Amino acid sequence: MKGHPNCNQLIESLDSHCHHQLFKHGGWVELTSGQRLNTPGEATDYAYFPTGGVIALMMQQNMKKQMALALVGAEGMVGISHTLGVHVEPYASTVLAPSKAFRIKVKQLYGIKLKNSAFCRVLDKYVAVMYARFAQAILCHSQHNVQQRMASLLLTYSDCASALEFEMTQAMLANLLGVRRSGINNVAITLQQMQILQYSRGHMHIINRASLLKEACQCYANDKDTYTRCFAI
Repeated sequence: MKGHPNCNQLIESLDSHCHHQLFKHGGWVELTSGQRLNTPGEATDYAYFPTGGVIALMMQQNMKKQMALALVGAEGMVGISHTLGVHVEPYASTVLAPSKAFRIKVKQLYGIKLKNSAFCRVLDKYVAVMYARFAQAILCHSQHNVQQRMASLLLTYSDCASALEFEMTQAMLANLLGVRRSGINNVAITLQQMQILQYSRGHMHIINRASLLKEACQCYANDKDTYTRCFAI
């Protein structure tokens, strides 16, 4: 498992013994765009460690209003509740951009964690990162304007996808940010006029990442810093 192309960063940080245990009980799968990995409040069988792509963790209060709590790529995993012995998640996990992922049954994941202190430390650090992300998302939604939040989201999406060009519709952006589509259209026009983005028929191209970073709220930098600090301990 170690050395797999574009490997998941959490898995890559583990020792050979833990790799062997994970590989013994799990395997690689293809994640496709639009795939739902779990349904809120329902028990799930698997946890996922993506090697790329983008997975959105979505909180939804009703059929129309939803918002992304976090985006996950090769730096993380989907199913943090499973690492705590809880087999349900309060949010939906939906694949936005396809990738390979290492998939393991949640019971096996929890069992390996209990027997391997190094794996336990890695997973606990990631849980701390995700709780910080969730809190940051709520603060961001209440305090920052749509342009700032959209800039931060696009930077995070770009990081997860390891690309400056990707498919991203206005409807998708509106759902992720929990705002009306008209607000997304206005921001997209503004960022294009500033020569930061090129956007046409759902195809997004970040042409000036440095300028996009200046437009983003501090939440993007805070999230990067939290991940670095947690895994530096």
